[in-house]
Amino acid sequence: MKNKITIIIVSSLFILTIVLSAIFIKRVYINKIKPVNKKILVYKKLQNKLNNSKEKLQKEINNSKSIQKIDKENQNKKDKLEKKLNEYEIKYNSKVIYLTFDDGPSNNTNTILNILDKYNVKATFFVTCTSYLEELSKQIVKRGHTIGLHTCSHEYSYIYSSLDNYFSDLNEISNLVEKYTGIKSKYVRFPGGSSNTISKNYNKGIISIISKSLKEKGYKYYDWNIDSKDTSYINSGEEHKNVIELLKNNDRDINIILMHDTKDSTRDSLESIIKDALDLGYSFSNINEYTKEMHHSINN
Repeated sequence: MKNKITIIIVSSLFILTIVLSAIFIKRVYINKIKPVNKKILVYKKLQNKLNNSKEKLQKEINNSKSIQKIDKENQNKKDKLEKKLNEYEIKYNSKVIYLTFDDGPSNNTNTILNILDKYNVKATFFVTCTSYLEELSKQIVKRGHTIGLHTCSHEYSYIYSSLDNYFSDLNEISNLVEKYTGIKSKYVRFPGGSSNTISKNYNKGIISIISKSLKEKGYKYYDWNIDSKDTSYINSGEEHKNVIELLKNNDRDINIILMHDTKDSTRDSLESIIKDALDLGYSFSNINEYTKEMHHSINN
């Protein structure tokens, strides 16, 4: 009888132990393991989202690279075509005129732009810090012309007194042109031209120093080989006659004409100059990266 009771007690204790263990395991599962499993599931979902995002991002990066490659290829093609066009103009039509307008923009510039549009002629404007700069620099670029830098102040006593002053002034006009047009112009014209001797009054040798520094900084500067004489108080008829006679009596392939869009005589003679130059067999171009630099002999 005692043995039977003992067996019953032991069996009951064993069953109780199993029950308590099951309860304990269940609680551990509910309180510890289940939350961890939920976190693992959430983590896996997040990991999948991250992987998908990475794949999409990589595809976008690859697409962007492809677009950039295509853009670069198209730009290279454009550059090559422009170079060939420029070479064609010079080789097969060896009478090219580069109209260049200094000191503006001015109240004459818009009229000049309309005349150029009428004959589909492209030109180059070497601009300064006038009150018309913001409005008309945008128009110059929009209509397909080249915009160059003629210093901001055009004040000889300041710009030619030191290298620092010159570049401070040049940077001012450069920054404004870039702000208004988005173009960082690298085309420069010296006030008075690179052959001017007035600069000697302010700093001997300054033009030599500036021209060397311009080249080092990646700029190109352009003088001229035909002077319209519009700063000599001539009228439009005299300016027209002067330019056309010079065009008739030279055998140069490249003709860079100095004009000023601040002068009424240039505004009023421009159309007849263009018409007569076309009749003489000339073509027109704006200064571009393939245009050979034209320099005067430096006298200071």
